[in-house]
Amino acid sequence: MKILFIISSTHVGNTRKIAEAMAKNAPVTIAEIDSASEPDLRDYDIVGLGSGIYFGKHDAKIIEFAENLSDKSAPYMFVFSTSGTGNFDKNNKPLIDLLKSKNKIVLGSFGCKAFDKFGPFKLVGGINKGRPNEDDYNKARIFMESVMQKYKEAAK
Repeated sequence: MKILFIISSTHVGNTRKIAEAMAKNAPVTIAEIDSASEPDLRDYDIVGLGSGIYFGKHDAKIIEFAENLSDKSAPYMFVFSTSGTGNFDKNNKPLIDLLKSKNKIVLGSFGCKAFDKFGPFKLVGGINKGRPNEDDYNKARIFMESVMQKYKEAAK
C-alpha cells in the first residue's frame, strides 16, 4: 500500500505536524501542494489532501488541485485539516463533496484544533497555543489506521 499526502502547511506548520504524526505508522510520502502534480497520483493507492482552514475553507491551492483531478488519479482519498475554530465536519465537507463529484471514494475526514495566529487572532497573540498536542497526534495516528483498514476492505 502506497499513500501520498498533499498538504499546504504555510503559516505555523500545524498541518505538516499532523501529517507527520499520521505517517508514523503508515507508508506515506508527504508532498507540499506546490510540488505535487497529478501524474504522480497514479503511483499511489490512497491520497490525502490536507491544509489549514482559512475563513472556513481549505487552502485555495488544495481546492484548485482537487478541482483539476481526473479519473486517472487515485480513486481512494481522504481529507484532513487543522483549524483555530474546530468546525471540522463543516469545513471539510466542501472538499469531500468536490472529491466525490470527481468520482473519488472518500475514506474519511480528520481535523484538529491548532495554534492559529491568522487574521484577527494575530491581534490577541493567537488561539489554541500548544496545539496540536500529543493527544491530537494520537488521534491522527488512529485515524490513519482506520483509513488504511477502510481501503483494505474497499479494495477487495
